[in-house]
Amino acid sequence: MQQSTHRLRYQEKRVFRRFLYSLVLIIAIVILAIYAGLPLLAKIILAFSSLKKNTVAPAKIEQTYLFPPVLDPTYEATNSANIMISGLGEKDTTVKIFVNGREVAKVLADAEGKFYAKKISLEEGQNEIYAKNIKDKQESSSSSILTIIYQKNPPKIEITNPKDGERISSDNKNITITGETEPGNRIIVNDRLAIVNSDGKFNYSVGLSDGENKFKIVATDAAGNSTTAEFKVTYSP
Repeated sequence: MQQSTHRLRYQEKRVFRRFLYSLVLIIAIVILAIYAGLPLLAKIILAFSSLKKNTVAPAKIEQTYLFPPVLDPTYEATNSANIMISGLGEKDTTVKIFVNGREVAKVLADAEGKFYAKKISLEEGQNEIYAKNIKDKQESSSSSILTIIYQKNPPKIEITNPKDGERISSDNKNITITGETEPGNRIIVNDRLAIVNSDGKFNYSVGLSDGENKFKIVATDAAGNSTTAEFKVTYSP
């Protein structure tokens, strides 16, 4: 009986020692986790955050897609070698202006996206004008094309009937003035509009007064250039 009691006490001491060793080990692990584990955990969190930023970056690039600017409509033809081009782009961007494929100006869009490019030089004849938005080394596609014709020479005008200074003697006081200009031009005879066909030929019927009759004919093209011809005829019944 005494031997059993002694063995039981021995086993209790061994259990107590194991418990004590386990407690010391747990305390040591906790201390190690506080001084070594937290910095390691912080590094892991930072690495994860950096990885997350890298995965989000492509989405940001997609959001910065530049739309092409929109050019304001303008006249189809002009007799001025320099014009102003305006439009609407993206705010705080640079807008490049092109004429016939050649870059001719670079302007800044304001906080509302509006831009104005002054003194854009045109080439004689047809000019195709478009623009692009530029920001952070990104370039948009081209805007819609504006086509403007630059004409600096005045239109031609030729009177084929009647002849200047002609004397007309007839019972009929009505005559038809005929002539020719470039197609698309407008003809005014003594402040009245004449008919111009697709070939540029025109006619205008008018009644003559006795004596001298003066006529002033003005040809105007789409660019605003004009040419004036004057003649007179004398009518006597």
